[in-house]
Amino acid sequence: MAAKREREEVGLGEELALVISSETTVKTLVYLVERAGSPKDIGLALGIPTPNASHHVKKLERLRIIELIEEREVGGTIQHIYRAVVRPIVSTEEWGKLGLAERQRYSIWIVRMILADAAKSFSANLFDARYNRHLSRTPMVVDAEGLNEVAEIQNRALNEIIAAEAASTERRAKSGDPGMDLIAAMMCFELPEPSDGLKRGNN
Repeated sequence: MAAKREREEVGLGEELALVISSETTVKTLVYLVERAGSPKDIGLALGIPTPNASHHVKKLERLRIIELIEEREVGGTIQHIYRAVVRPIVSTEEWGKLGLAERQRYSIWIVRMILADAAKSFSANLFDARYNRHLSRTPMVVDAEGLNEVAEIQNRALNEIIAAEAASTERRAKSGDPGMDLIAAMMCFELPEPSDGLKRGNN
């Protein structure tokens, strides 16, 4: 078991701002949310030199977003294996403390990742391969309280989704099922004018 290291305390707002200040740091965090790995693994996945990957790993570790979980001896050298401590989710209150530019930078990156994931799924003919996959688009007109209610519903759904993943992990551990890679994405945002195109629907 790896020894714990001393890290300075950093507020959540500062933490997120530091992470999203670099696209490569965000990519490193996403990698370690999805799987454990070393700076070398991350460098190969992102196409950057290992020392560069190590720099971003150290930044995330200092912020306590990731942690060292294992030290492996590989070819006479010690590889440090890291994993995200928690999913990169912030509360509405903490999110509200960030400036608009900071929130937009993070949101744009997440939307880009969602679009990239969807394109990859379509390319592999997997997006519609299962009849029980979910896709919906629901334009609405609400007041400020209605926006809050919709966002709260989605927050509760996210918590249930995370619980469902945990339950699935337990079942797979018993059955030996390798599982499938899945993306669950939700969005709720204001538009400057009524939406064009398909007004309502899910399939």
